[in-house]
Amino acid sequence: MDQASATTVLLLKDGGTVEGELLNPDEINRKLYRIKTTEGLEISLDVKFVERIQPREREALVAYNRDAPLTAHTVENHLYWAKWCHEQQLPELAKVHWQQILELDPDHADARKILGYNRTANGWEAEQDRRTNRGLVQYRGRWKTPYQIEVENILGKRKEEADYWQKTIRDLYRFPNRHEELLAVRDPAAFIPIREILVKENNLQRRVMLLRLLMQMPDERAIQFVAGWSIRPDEPSEDIRKMCVEELQRQINNRPEIRPNMIAVYRNTLKPSIDPAIINLSAKVLGEINGHEAVSELINVLVVEKKETYQPKPQTYSIGSGGTGYSQAGKPVSVTVQVPNQTVLATLRRLTGVNFEFDQAAWREWYLQSRRSPSMNLRRD
Repeated sequence: MDQASATTVLLLKDGGTVEGELLNPDEINRKLYRIKTTEGLEISLDVKFVERIQPREREALVAYNRDAPLTAHTVENHLYWAKWCHEQQLPELAKVHWQQILELDPDHADARKILGYNRTANGWEAEQDRRTNRGLVQYRGRWKTPYQIEVENILGKRKEEADYWQKTIRDLYRFPNRHEELLAVRDPAAFIPIREILVKENNLQRRVMLLRLLMQMPDERAIQFVAGWSIRPDEPSEDIRKMCVEELQRQINNRPEIRPNMIAVYRNTLKPSIDPAIINLSAKVLGEINGHEAVSELINVLVVEKKETYQPKPQTYSIGSGGTGYSQAGKPVSVTVQVPNQTVLATLRRLTGVNFEFDQAAWREWYLQSRRSPSMNLRRD
């Protein structure tokens, strides 16, 4: 046993004592005290014979209490004891001696440094005072601004809420007899766990239930997610798509302020680089909800360029009048072709009431004119 570590003293009911290292300090419902005595013997004592236990003072502390008070009050002596206490892992006593050194020598550089002072143009400034003067506050062992503390508390609270809803939603979803409780959830913090369950759900009825739950939540993220679900290429149910679009239209009618963000869900997919299947789904929805805000983007994907590769037919050669013939296959050839989109055209005609077929230049010219002339406004009915 390390002689500098704490030993244990057992005070017995008969007035005796036993000193040594307690071998079962963390045992719960202890019936015996197992102790290794200072002579090296291991013994066991029934708890009924022990009045109480107490730790024995560390030998380093005993030596300090014996010798330190006898030394003179000088910088040299306090410096010795400060370093000695540090080596013996007695930090509070070391701090006392560094403070005594400053009383005797206010400019002692080592003492100032260890006690957290910095030299400034106006003299020595405690690190704590310096940070406090900068508006910092000590929080959970670190110096932070009040704003950082506020943000940390907010994020901590959000994490607690997220952890709570993660467990709660999964528990409610796991048991069908608790689905009524699940459908009553309205807290925005429940959105993420509901979304995580929905994207993994293969059962049609359960997807409908979860989407209806999201539709009833006041969080705008939820209805945006429902809007996005209406154009998921991996959603096989047209009934679910129809349900999502109908709910989206109802939400826009009841809360016109959310319309720009909802339309943006579809506008952001109208790019030549996006999967044509998603473009077509977005175009259909925009036609159904009168998404006139997306006309410019629709024009951009009315005709898209697509690279196609084909293998040329082999060329046949013959040698001599009746000679041997052979053929040589050409290398694969890549060409860029213009691909018109009928679904996008149908939506443009529905939204504008005009038809320039697949002439994008004519559509863009008309669009610019419609923006300038009040008499040529886009349909908004």
